[in-house]
Amino acid sequence: MIYKYNKLVRDKIPEEIEKQDKQCKFEILKDSEYEKELDKKLLEEVNEYISCHEEKEMADIMEVLKAIKKFRQISDENIEKIRKAKEEKKGGFYNKIYLKEVIENTNKYEENNKNSTQEGLLEKIDKTSSLAEIQDYIRSVIRIRGFENEEIEKKMLLLLEETGELAKAVRKDYTDMAVDNTKLNHYSNIENEIADVFIVLTTICNKLNINLFDAVYNKEKENVTRNWDKEGDNNG
Repeated sequence: MIYKYNKLVRDKIPEEIEKQDKQCKFEILKDSEYEKELDKKLLEEVNEYISCHEEKEMADIMEVLKAIKKFRQISDENIEKIRKAKEEKKGGFYNKIYLKEVIENTNKYEENNKNSTQEGLLEKIDKTSSLAEIQDYIRSVIRIRGFENEEIEKKMLLLLEETGELAKAVRKDYTDMAVDNTKLNHYSNIENEIADVFIVLTTICNKLNINLFDAVYNKEKENVTRNWDKEGDNNG
């Protein structure tokens, strides 16, 4: 039996595998590949910690961060200096403060630049907006939020994560499958999760220069000519 992993692992894993009278294949990554795999590993470990909040998962996060600091030649002293400066200026996250809104008087500068803000863009769409307008809106807000240049690999991982969150929400509300009552705060509502999946999927389309309407329309042009078997695949 061959098990495929294709991911970054700890340095002694091949040695441990061989001690178990097993064989494994691995390679030493180039720096450019190693950099991407470190990012993937950090995301993987953070998600594992979020799912259980156990100390061992936090230790894994620290180990990946240690490797990132070594690879990028970032010193603990510089990180602590930056962290301390931010804490002195803005504080930490210890007082459980949850900011809900800020009320301020509008000014001319704010009005002139409203169209380039997330709020201004959101006011331009409604239930009558076309799919192209929604796709363009998502392209604009992703740029404002600073995620426009993220690699496609990260977008795909995020899509998988959001799809998993949607599955959990459906499982909780629309199936008779058991859920862990101690982790109900990890389950969001279905509408939110569907929106997250749609936003990430649309972002991937934008990244690949795919017009979402054209993709759906062209696929449906194929589907309408197919012979549908109710017992088989009916989702295209």
